[in-house]
Amino acid sequence: MKDFFIKAVKAFLNRNFILFCLLGFINTFNTSVISLLSNLLIEQENISAVIGYILSLQGAYLLSCRYIFEEKPTFNKYKRFLISYIPSFVVYVLVHAGAFSALGLNQFWATFVAVMLSGPLTFFIIKAYAFGKGSMEKNDI
Repeated sequence: MKDFFIKAVKAFLNRNFILFCLLGFINTFNTSVISLLSNLLIEQENISAVIGYILSLQGAYLLSCRYIFEEKPTFNKYKRFLISYIPSFVVYVLVHAGAFSALGLNQFWATFVAVMLSGPLTFFIIKAYAFGKGSMEKNDI
């Protein structure tokens, strides 16, 4: 049990995870703002929340490449990055559309909380799948 605790602490107390959290604040803000702006065009809050989430992933990928994993952006890594966000997206939709919309939380705070809850899960999937040793292929563009 002690070894598990030590491994868990090391996983969360490292440069990449701390940077991921800091960039996560930026991305969460972007998601929230894009959701609010798209809500002006689309009156359905859940659809505008999904639009904000998907559009903000573009910036998240570029920031992750540059500052967290310090790797050149490639098409294959981008595809893996997007696939890595599927579990996070499921959590996001369930929390945003389900619990928080039912509770009447405003759009910004529902988005903020949903994205923050899915962060650690996303970091580990991205680290292992999108930017891990197995993610590099000779034919990366």
